[in-house]
Amino acid sequence: MKKVLVAVSGGVDSIVLLDRLVKRGWDVAVAHVHHGLREASDEEYTFVTRVAETYHVPFHGTRLHFQEGGSQARYREARYRFFEDIMNKYGYDTLATAHHADDELETVLIQLHRNVIEVKGIPETRQFGNGTLIRPLLQESKAQLIEYAQQNGLDWREDATNQERTYLRNRIRHEIVPRLKQMWPSIVEEVSKVAKQARADWDARYESCEQWIEAYVALEMKAFHVKLEDFGRLPCLERYTVGRLLSSRYELNVSEAMEKLLQSQKDTGTYHLTGEWFMTKRNGVLNLVQRSVPDSLHPVQIDSLPTVVQFGGRTISLSVEEGREGIPLHEITYPLVIRSIAPGDRMRLAVGTKKVARILIDEKIERMVRPTLPLLEDASGRILAIVGVRVSEFLDKSDAICLRLMVK
Repeated sequence: MKKVLVAVSGGVDSIVLLDRLVKRGWDVAVAHVHHGLREASDEEYTFVTRVAETYHVPFHGTRLHFQEGGSQARYREARYRFFEDIMNKYGYDTLATAHHADDELETVLIQLHRNVIEVKGIPETRQFGNGTLIRPLLQESKAQLIEYAQQNGLDWREDATNQERTYLRNRIRHEIVPRLKQMWPSIVEEVSKVAKQARADWDARYESCEQWIEAYVALEMKAFHVKLEDFGRLPCLERYTVGRLLSSRYELNVSEAMEKLLQSQKDTGTYHLTGEWFMTKRNGVLNLVQRSVPDSLHPVQIDSLPTVVQFGGRTISLSVEEGREGIPLHEITYPLVIRSIAPGDRMRLAVGTKKVARILIDEKIERMVRPTLPLLEDASGRILAIVGVRVSEFLDKSDAICLRLMVK
């Protein structure tokens, strides 16, 4: 028999899930996360502990501590990391969560709002850590779960934050879904059916595209190539799916690169992915290639000023001068590092932070040059400058002594 860890918040959904699984004779345990965000969380933790005792099942709980606060995504990541740790430690092979059909309706609306390609709701099962995540209540509505709880005399707790309109899901739940239900009473059940069919369609598409890859893509350990003609014959959704599958296989996001090189009118082209990895278009073939980073692009640490360093064939002079034209010295945390660009790099400008990649596009820096450009970063992780291109914006320019950069 499978050992199942049940995520129990104390709300009606998870209480119904636990009650049903226990009554079915499943080997279950309770996992509860105290997020530390509300005074009521202490009482809810105690409540869920007692519920586990009532059902004579093991209880695993934790409290999260984010001193600087955190987003919904950060709390969710920590919550599921706790679940995975408990599963590994105590040998549970399945995690059960209480997502239901109303949750799925909200998810579909969010997916439509965000214009995602795969609008398919919430999967009934998926791989989770070394085991499986299941959602046994996904085909039932919130109203059905409340009715079950009332008929069986179950007690639960309501999370007051579910009423807040700060988050997109809550706004959809309280402002949009009630109107949709009023106009279309069967919307929860019908969207649940459509989403289930959409998942089946996407599963079939992924399986078909796996077979296409095996037939048409020359796969190697660290690279692949495919004929443009073969890739271009695929319908749009199949090209997207092939790109996703190859991205997963090589742990690189190749989808956008493949599509842009395919659509380009030029016979040749290169798309920098990250670090040493590039997609190229040559002689009617798309190639994933790896190019070693030359020693000249290895990071250079700077412990004091002034100094002169070599990076990527460039000579960079860092001097200290009086005046307010440059990087204020009081803004700098040593040591400094000169390095190449990495995915996700952002720099502060007058309009707010902006991706370095976007800045280089706006500055019309040639694609082949971008990987060799030096960034100046301090010990706090702040990018002070794209050397020779842009300097970060500093709010406090009162310091009359600044760092000046010169590059040859």
